[in-house]
Amino acid sequence: MTIVVNRLDSDADPETVFDHVADLRTEAVWNPAARRIDLVGPEPVGPGARYDGTWLGLGRGSAEILEYTRPTHWRTRCRFRGLDIDLHGAVEPRDRGSRLTLTLELAAGRTLRPVLPALAAGLRVAGRSNMRRLGRMLAMPGV
Repeated sequence: MTIVVNRLDSDADPETVFDHVADLRTEAVWNPAARRIDLVGPEPVGPGARYDGTWLGLGRGSAEILEYTRPTHWRTRCRFRGLDIDLHGAVEPRDRGSRLTLTLELAAGRTLRPVLPALAAGLRVAGRSNMRRLGRMLAMPGV
């Protein structure tokens, strides 16, 4: 298993950060690799909610929220061909705003296992850019 961690300090309150990140449909706003993500099934988003989507470089995949405790943490399992990603999101209050920590646990089948280090390196670089974009989005009025 390979782990990638990204963090963001934001002036937005924990509830706002949680709501904008735990629902995968918003990922396409701040992650250019997320081409399309759709909720499969009815609202509200919470434990058991499922998504189908397409990500650049990963292709089509599905996701399911396994844990969901608003506004502090959630866990979503994403499945692609030969690759599983467990996304652990944690939101902590700060003096002014909140801190978001996104931890990705990557597990690959035999075919993709040799490329996990390179994939993780790419996700670290992309993650830093994505956190900057997410920070700008959360700073917008009305968010």
